[in-house]
Amino acid sequence: MNRFNSIFPTNRIVVVCTGLLLVLSVLAGPLHADDVEFRWAILADSSEGMRPLDFSGPPIVFSGTALQLYIEHLNNCHLYLFLLDSGGELTPIYPAESGYYDYGFPRGPKLVPPADQSFTFVPPAGTETLLLIASAERLFQLEELTSIFQKNPGWPEQQKLLLEMIDGLIAKGDEAKSRKAEDQEKVTIKYTTDAGIQQRTFVATEVDSKNFYGRKLLIDHR
Repeated sequence: MNRFNSIFPTNRIVVVCTGLLLVLSVLAGPLHADDVEFRWAILADSSEGMRPLDFSGPPIVFSGTALQLYIEHLNNCHLYLFLLDSGGELTPIYPAESGYYDYGFPRGPKLVPPADQSFTFVPPAGTETLLLIASAERLFQLEELTSIFQKNPGWPEQQKLLLEMIDGLIAKGDEAKSRKAEDQEKVTIKYTTDAGIQQRTFVATEVDSKNFYGRKLLIDHR
């Protein structure tokens, strides 16, 4: 049974919508063709507004908490993000469409969903696993399996094949090595809403790795 709504391919999450994104990015330093350089954060609503989750251990997120994903390419690396939810369903999140990298690379910060939209986890409680992969080389086989999976929703065998490939890539890339490629960087984004231009500043994870980066980001959903 699908447990996302239409902002992603299924109805597992609930989205609140408004606004158009404008961005202000921190300048990047010298880049190299074989480098994997980008920033990411998982933002969650708090008493201080949308703040990044701390993945030094599995962060706790309650059902109904507003969430948002931040991604920013700093060079021409290929990013792929999936969610394996507490119900065992796999959902491709980024990039949003097939062939995304056919015509170049995005520039500037990306919020998923955009602007001041958000999504929430819904029951059942359990472990939500974000699977984040970045590669200097384009992963055509991963993209092909993802496309096949999206065209055949609800087929367990297709999900198994895709998940095995994702797990294999992350294991081969050595997650401990990927962790060592992380640093913290303050970023500022601006976006417009019906109330006017809004600004948000937070600390994101900045990655500078050779060729590949892969992480399993576990969230304790209660």
